[in-house]
Parts: sequence; C-alpha cells; structure tokens
Amino acid sequence: MDNMSSREQPEPGGITVAELVADPQLRLEVVAGRGAVDRRIEVAAVSELRRPGPWMQGGELLLTIGLLLPDDLPGCRAYLRDLDAHGVRAIGLGLGAELPHRHVPEALITAAEELGIPLLIVPDPVPFVAVTKAVFHGRAQQERRGLEWALRAQRDLTLAAVSPGGLPGILAAYHRATGGAAVVLDRLGRVLADAGPGASALPTRLRESLVAVRAGGITTTAADIDADRRREVHPLGARRVRGHLLVEVTSSAFGSQVTAGAVSVLTLELERMYALDAADRYERSRLLEVLGREIVSDAAATHQLTKVGVPGGDRQAAVIAAPDDADEMLIDVFFTLPDALARAVDGHVEVVVPAGTDLAGSLGHLAADRAVGIGTPTRPGALAVSLRQAWSAVSASRIRGRHVGAREIADIDRVLEALPDEVRRGYADTVLGPLDAADRSEPLLESLDAFLRGNGHWESAAAALGVHRHTLRNRLDAVARLTGRRLDSAQDRHELWLALRAREIG
Repeated sequence: MDNMSSREQPEPGGITVAELVADPQLRLEVVAGRGAVDRRIEVAAVSELRRPGPWMQGGELLLTIGLLLPDDLPGCRAYLRDLDAHGVRAIGLGLGAELPHRHVPEALITAAEELGIPLLIVPDPVPFVAVTKAVFHGRAQQERRGLEWALRAQRDLTLAAVSPGGLPGILAAYHRATGGAAVVLDRLGRVLADAGPGASALPTRLRESLVAVRAGGITTTAADIDADRRREVHPLGARRVRGHLLVEVTSSAFGSQVTAGAVSVLTLELERMYALDAADRYERSRLLEVLGREIVSDAAATHQLTKVGVPGGDRQAAVIAAPDDADEMLIDVFFTLPDALARAVDGHVEVVVPAGTDLAGSLGHLAADRAVGIGTPTRPGALAVSLRQAWSAVSASRIRGRHVGAREIADIDRVLEALPDEVRRGYADTVLGPLDAADRSEPLLESLDAFLRGNGHWESAAAALGVHRHTLRNRLDAVARLTGRRLDSAQDRHELWLALRAREIG
C-alpha cells in the first residue's frame, strides 16, 4: 500500500447526504437545502410525532410520511427549527398515492430552504427500511475505510520506527498521516523531536496539562478537545516515564487510533534509546567509583574524563535515594544528563556532572519525591569531596523531606534544627542550667552572649552591654565558675555558644 497522507484521512460521522442521494437504487431527490448536502448522517430514524426533536440524539436522517405535518409556513418553520435544534441533519419525506402527500408541500420546501436543512423526497415505492439499510451500510463502509486508513498509518509508523530516522522519523510519519503537530519531550521538558506546523508552541500551550500528567505518572493522560481539534499529552515509557508526547490533531476517532499507535511506537523507540550504549555507561560508572574514592590531580582526572567522552572542568555531585529502583534511576540519569558520571550503590545513585549543569533543576524533575543531597562544585580532581558532601546532605534530606544542598548543612543553625527538640533543649538546659539557677541569671546569660558574639573582645562586649569592663569580667568569672567551662578555652567557648544557639532555636 502507498503511504497515507492527511488528505486521505476519512471523515468520521457516517455517510453524507450527497453520498446517500447518489445511490441509484433509492432514487432519492433533494428538493431544498442543497447547500448543506455535505452534512453527515449517522443514523436513520422514523417518526410521525408532531414534535419529534426531543426523541432525537443528533446526527439523524428523519424519515416521515408527514402524517401530522403542519400545512402552513409558520408551522413548517417551527417543525424544522425544532429538528435542527436537536441535531437532525436532514429530512426525508415519503410520497405516494396512498400516503398523506403525493407532492412535497410548498411551505415545507420554503422553510427547509430558509433554514438550510436538506429536504429529500423518498419516492413510491421505495420503503423507508431500504433508506435505513443504506445509511447503516454507508456508515459501516466509512468505518471500514477509517480502520484501513488507521492500519496503513500504523504501518507507516512501524516502518519509521525500524528505519534510521529515530524519533524525528516517527513524528514525521505521524504528521504525514494525520496532518497534525507533535512534540516529544524528555523528562526535563527538553524537546527531543518535533514535526508539523505549530509543534514548537505545544509545550507552552499544553503546559498545565503536562504538569498534571507528570504528577500522575505512567498511566495519566490529558486531552483538550473541541469541535475541530484535539490537543493531548501522553506519557512515554514501559515501566516508568521516559518522556512525553504532545499532539494537536483533528478531532476524529481514526486520528485517536493513530495517536495511540504513535504512543506505543515512540515508547519502544525511547526504551531502545535508553538501552543503547550500555558499555559506555559501564565505563562511566567505573570511573566514578575510582575518582570518588580519593583526591587526585586535576590533570589525571581530566584525562580520565576525556577518555569516557565527557568534558573536563569543575564537577558537582549529588546522591539520590533509590532503594527499590536504583538501576532504573541510573538509566534515567544517563539519558537526561548526557555528560554525567553515575553509578548505583547501596540503594542510592551517585551523580557527578559539569559544574555549569542545572543539577538542582534536573533532579527536581528526575527525583522530585526522593531524598537527594547535592554537594558543592569542586575542581575535577577533588570530585570525591563534593560526593562526600552529597552523601551527608542526603541524610538531612530524609529528615527535612526535600532536596538539601551541602551549603545548607554547613549552617550550624540548620544542623541544630535537624535535631529532635528534646535533644536540643536537653543540651542547652544541661550546659546553661547552672546560670539559670543563679540569683542573677539574666545578666550572666546576657553578658555571656555579648562576649561570644564579640569574638572574645572585652571592650566591645562591655560597650554593647553598657557596663564597665571590670563588671563584665566579674560576670564572666561567675559564668566560668558555675558552668565549669573556661572562657579562654576554644572548645569550652564553642560549647557555651552552641547551648545559647540551641536555646534561641527553641
């Protein structure tokens, strides 16, 4: 079979009035509403009610012998307006010597012409059942042509999938078949391939739908449908999301079938892409294992990085908690961060990327609901340092329920906040308790805080308190005596400062 084009896509919705009238066995004749003979008829119905509209579902050819048909123009107008409002596509009036009408009433012709509703004559002796069978046969033929078109389009998609064109080739075949636009995005929202007019605008146009589908995972889709167009978002991937397909096509059941086929073919292509270069991923994992152990010279590290095809320069590390799917997460990392070193170890995935990479943003998509620790950028020979920081930060991430950078855990207040309240309060009360119990505890605590904040400078601390330097010395001598900690000892001063900070945090 030849490749199908969008012009060959069958129109859904049954047989047209013109196609039905063209059947020589029925001998139907259009006497009014000839400008609307392209209307599609989905079903034929027979009714002799005065007002049959409420009994219609839309898409009908209404057949009647006009038993209760109005005999004046206003009545015929009202009769046809009601049918039109309920979606009736055309009227067939049966004529015959033994029927109520041998000729079409002029009032009915005038009303049908005014409203643009096709009015057909069903001549004697053509039975209504013959017209009904013709409508259903025409609809069946239309559906058969649609299925054939969809199968041909599916074949073209499959052919594109096994050809060298990859994702762009598949989307080009989809565009040729449907005339629609399509985009494939990776997990980070970057365009992997697109085809068709307006494709570049789809990520912006479907931003809200894409966010909803991302949140729903592998089984969630979204569609924005109007009378003429369908805009859809589909996840791509077998066991987990590898990317997303965004499409805009004409609203038709046949086009939807082709879109479903495209999802399957694109999923296979993405999974194939994920499976490629296993040897390359292995070499990068081994290199990370080596460079992550110890600090080496920048020249040696850069040489090793170049050998596995990644650029030199400063590096930044992260650790992702992946207790149940580390191997799958590792593949996701390699696919979405092409310059990464990565390896799976102990239910985690270690990642090292060039320092200019938006690592935090990338992991926000790849591992939004996981514990993640991120190290600080380091020179290439010292990436082991950034990796150690990331391992420390991932523990803090579990406690805080969000991704944590190493700079955050370097803040002592954040370290104290991470402790259980009872541990923090217990430490502060143990160290500062003797001062709390003193007769004049407030001046002692205030004086200790001013002294420590002033980095041990007596004059500046006394000035901040508004007291004489000797008064401050007397108070701090009392602090040392009560707490058992010497203020000329760096360790003792640090313990007192930690206690004060823990109490401030609460």
